[in-house]
Amino acid sequence: MSVLIMLLRKMARNRWLVGSLLAGMLCCIALTSSMPLYKNAVLRYMLVQDLDRSYAHTGYHPGVISIDIGMRTDDRKAQKTIVERYESYWDAVIVRNDRLNVQLDQRVMETVRFALTPVDPTRIDPDPKRSAKFAARSGLEDKVRIVDGRLPEKRQPVNGVYEVMLTDAALSELNMLLGQEFRIEDPRVSRGDIVIRPVAVIAEHDLNDPYWSRSNLQQERNTLFLAEEVFRGSFPADGPIVYGKVGALAVTDYTAYDTGTAAFVLNLKGKMAADMMGNFNYSVSTSVWIPGSDAMTAYADREMTLRNLLLSLNVPLLILIGFYLYMVSGMLIERQQAEIAVLRSRGASRLHIIAIYAMEFGLLTAAALAAGPWIGAAFTRVLGSTGTFLNFVDRGALSVEMTAESWLYAGMAAVFAWGVNLTPVLTATRVTIVDQKRARAREGKRPAWMTFGLDVILIGLAFYGYWLFTERMKDLVKLGLDGKSLSADPLLYTVPTLFVLGAGLLLIRIYPLLVALIYRIGRKAWPPQLYSTLLLVSRRNRVYHGLMLFLVLTIGTGVYNANAARTINVNMEDQVWYAGGADIVLRQHWVNDAPVSAPGAGGPSGPAVVSSRINYLEPPFELIESLPGVRRAAKVFKREDADAWFGTKSGKVTLMGIETDAFGETAWMKDGLLPHHFYEYLNLIAPDPRAVLVSRTAAEYFGLASGDPIDIGWEGRRPTRLTVYGVVDYFPSFNPNPTAAQGRPSGQAPMLVVAHLDTIQQSIGLEPYDVWVKLEEGADRQALLDAITERNIRLEKFEDTVGAVAQSRLDPFRMAVNGVMSLGFIVSLIVSFIGFMLFWLLSLQGRMLQLGIYRAMGISFRQLLGMLVVEQLLTTGAGFLIGLGTGLAAGRIFVPLLKLSFDPGKIVPPFEVVADHSDIIRLAIVTAVMLAAALLILVWLLKRMNIHQAVKLGED
Repeated sequence: MSVLIMLLRKMARNRWLVGSLLAGMLCCIALTSSMPLYKNAVLRYMLVQDLDRSYAHTGYHPGVISIDIGMRTDDRKAQKTIVERYESYWDAVIVRNDRLNVQLDQRVMETVRFALTPVDPTRIDPDPKRSAKFAARSGLEDKVRIVDGRLPEKRQPVNGVYEVMLTDAALSELNMLLGQEFRIEDPRVSRGDIVIRPVAVIAEHDLNDPYWSRSNLQQERNTLFLAEEVFRGSFPADGPIVYGKVGALAVTDYTAYDTGTAAFVLNLKGKMAADMMGNFNYSVSTSVWIPGSDAMTAYADREMTLRNLLLSLNVPLLILIGFYLYMVSGMLIERQQAEIAVLRSRGASRLHIIAIYAMEFGLLTAAALAAGPWIGAAFTRVLGSTGTFLNFVDRGALSVEMTAESWLYAGMAAVFAWGVNLTPVLTATRVTIVDQKRARAREGKRPAWMTFGLDVILIGLAFYGYWLFTERMKDLVKLGLDGKSLSADPLLYTVPTLFVLGAGLLLIRIYPLLVALIYRIGRKAWPPQLYSTLLLVSRRNRVYHGLMLFLVLTIGTGVYNANAARTINVNMEDQVWYAGGADIVLRQHWVNDAPVSAPGAGGPSGPAVVSSRINYLEPPFELIESLPGVRRAAKVFKREDADAWFGTKSGKVTLMGIETDAFGETAWMKDGLLPHHFYEYLNLIAPDPRAVLVSRTAAEYFGLASGDPIDIGWEGRRPTRLTVYGVVDYFPSFNPNPTAAQGRPSGQAPMLVVAHLDTIQQSIGLEPYDVWVKLEEGADRQALLDAITERNIRLEKFEDTVGAVAQSRLDPFRMAVNGVMSLGFIVSLIVSFIGFMLFWLLSLQGRMLQLGIYRAMGISFRQLLGMLVVEQLLTTGAGFLIGLGTGLAAGRIFVPLLKLSFDPGKIVPPFEVVADHSDIIRLAIVTAVMLAAALLILVWLLKRMNIHQAVKLGED
């Protein structure tokens, strides 16, 4: 207890340093523990989103788990064992499984079909062959509506007769009427006294109910439904009638699924039948159906990729926090260096001193470990609310759940932080009082990193990593492979940090020489305060290395992260916009005279019908133009398999027909992709109805140049001659990268010909075209969809590029990049501010005597303040500029490597490095605030300083 009190008092004496150290440890543990929390939360969010989309597209509830077991044996005892095994397994593994949260448990039982004869042949025609089966479904009575008749009595049989329900189709198929009685006469039925009476015609109450997911009543044409209790009580598996099939369907709460649940459900799909039936597999045929399984399949790979990506993104930030912890703990140990030296000189061993500090830092680590993961949970919610870099949206909080994995990560981070804090102690315990005096005498000695050339080593490693990734990227492009495996490589995000650190150290090595040069140039002209400051910074620059390097690392990585995040965001969204071409692309239904048997006759994308020419009736274009929120609409015809001829060469091209004026006002095209503005190419072909633009790929393949004729047509249509007016490298929605496509050799680059729509329709033929729509700013897309429904506009195609861009922001990779880099940017600024203020506060406290003597020598308060302002500009300002320069250089050199995150065949427009000046402005504002805060502290300290106290302190 006495040791604990001593440690607490010791920590209280250095409460500012200890508090700063605790803040850094909390950040370290919180960030590390947030990685598994965020991974699980975002994958869970994406899983539910994917399952929702699956539900919307297929109509099948993705939380359904179903199994059907068909009997291959008539042995009653074997059937009883099979039923017992299946129900025992289903109850234990599915129904009582807490992670599945079963909302509906439906059991299905069916007998084999048996023959029915009228009880009274005089009233009912006995000639029709009637064959039916008994069936029961859990809760059927609550899920159907009575079309005719009444529900059967609950207590069965009624006067020896079983009352049953059946569908209208079954009533007709079995040639029955309600109220008629029939007897079962079949050799596979051991009892001859079973009489049935249909009393109700039933139909589904709501076909959208998940209860009907596996099968509804439409196919039940020979089924007699009994209540489940009646079926189980009167016709057990070893009873009078042989079972034909049993099964079960569970509807689970898929909105509560996580990746672990998805893996469990997928495992059920592959192994449930074998685990359930065991040695009875030869006696049954099984069918497992889980409609949401396709949406769950990719999550095992996604989990691994996202884990690696989060680790990679957090490595630079963890390096920064580790440096911060080392700097602060170094300050703490430096203040206690004399105390440590005295203890060593009085016989205390290094182990004793290290143990004391180990306990002290252990208390801080325990406190940080207790609170860090919960702060990490808050970080996770911040990560999940990012739309783009530093743009936070109200998406709804991610569902964050503390797991053993997050505590494990927190524990590893705590050990790391504890070890970093203890590192300066290991060095300090080697120093005795004599060593301390010698060290003061050798204060001008070069630091170890300068002696060993750490800056050059780090820069060399960074450029080696750059070369390595460049070579791997060339291989990917040559082979046409996907670079996602490399995009999560930790080195891809660590190498820029090594460059920033190495370049910062190199410039810090050179900077004192520059200050000394400035001092020498104006040595005879500088005023006293500037003369003194320049001399101090040039000679005692080692004191400022820690602060300057910390600022370089913070600002440099912050600028790089900002460039990297914005580059990824802009390039991802540009790809979506370019591929879409416009805000919305749709196609109306075109009435035609194609034979019903001709598949795909509805448009040019379907197989051509060569037996006869199809005639189309063009729908009114004005219906689209008049929709609410539509600013401009353009007709765009596309034929992917058109034929082109020039000279002796022919080939497949994509023919695009446009109306130049409307197309220019509607289409999306990124600036800078073409030598001239996009509009100039449209204006070039606008006056001549037979003018066309061709892609660079087509020009190279055919050997075309401006003025050359080219013949265009497609199968079943006579070609027409057009004239080339221009060559374009890119055009909205056209991907010039080589891909394998129908009608084109594998690896051959796609080719495009852009012509006038009127010319195509008049000279070649009228076929369905798309409508590209540009919306008003802030237009309500739901109102547009509602208007389409209200006006009964029949659509065959609807592609929402605006929605696709919003959906791309939910990609786990992009959410991770935006979230981690946004949070890292903010945390680095906060940590930088704390470290900056701490350094100057301690520095001024240590120089109180020096400043007091300056005042006693007659230097005015204004001059003294000017000295300190210049000193801050020469140190903090220089650190900011070096960090800014290294960060921009790292962005320019290493951000292009992030194209590894994209599919090389889909990078259209070409990958471009994007920098936003607002990020630099934010950094400049934060730095200005830090300088202003430091100046206020300086003024406050200087105001409190009394000359006689400084003189008296000097005498002591």
